[in-house]
Amino acid sequence: MVDSGDQARAFAQKMAPLPAFHATHVSHKHVEAYRIAAVECLRDGSGTVTLECGLVVGAPLGFATRGVPSAGDYLVRYEPTDTHPQGYLSHSPRAVFEAGYVAASRQPDGTGAPALTRDEADAVVERSTAPRVTADSITAKIAGSKFFRDGVLTICIITMRNGFTHIGKSACASPENYDQAAGERYAYDDAFRQAWAFEAYLLRETLTASAAERRGQDVTVEAPPSATQDTRSRGEPRAPRFDDRLPGGRPHP
Repeated sequence: MVDSGDQARAFAQKMAPLPAFHATHVSHKHVEAYRIAAVECLRDGSGTVTLECGLVVGAPLGFATRGVPSAGDYLVRYEPTDTHPQGYLSHSPRAVFEAGYVAASRQPDGTGAPALTRDEADAVVERSTAPRVTADSITAKIAGSKFFRDGVLTICIITMRNGFTHIGKSACASPENYDQAAGERYAYDDAFRQAWAFEAYLLRETLTASAAERRGQDVTVEAPPSATQDTRSRGEPRAPRFDDRLPGGRPHP
């Protein structure tokens, strides 16, 4: 701990204002909780708390008097009251908190906000070691992109190195807000997002084939019949279509 007026003022300058309360976890009460990355404390127990999502918040007087939090513990914010209009801040050891609370979005009725912020979710994924699709792996397969504009509508066509294309679009409600560069950015991102599912499917197929090879199994995957394929070639009757019917409602054989 430190006890310097200059350092205290430096801490105060780094403090981020707390956003509106939004419960992330629930037990006998609703709380907002985030994993702690680092803590800097003064002798009065106040200081700053850096969260894993990158946000730096100010810790009130007495916050660390019962023990300085460790990385991985939780910063817990309770619902605002008349006494604490911004919500009372406390900390909880990770094991204690996770044993007593569950994420609000995991309640039986399925209500509540996502348990993690986007930054927190990204941090979890970045720690993954198994094969996965990444933005870099998708970008490496892109051959080029083209943009088209029609009024406030911007269209982007991303062409992959194998010739496959993804189409994205963006538009604004008020023509006065249109900006071509921004529209192209949003349209590109929309097209780029579509590539994730295709790349994930391809990776899943590759992993499945590799696992089958290790087990000595046949890795041939039969493609499903197309919507127009006549399944009678496999000995199955084809369901009659409306336009197959002869006068009088009798279907073709």
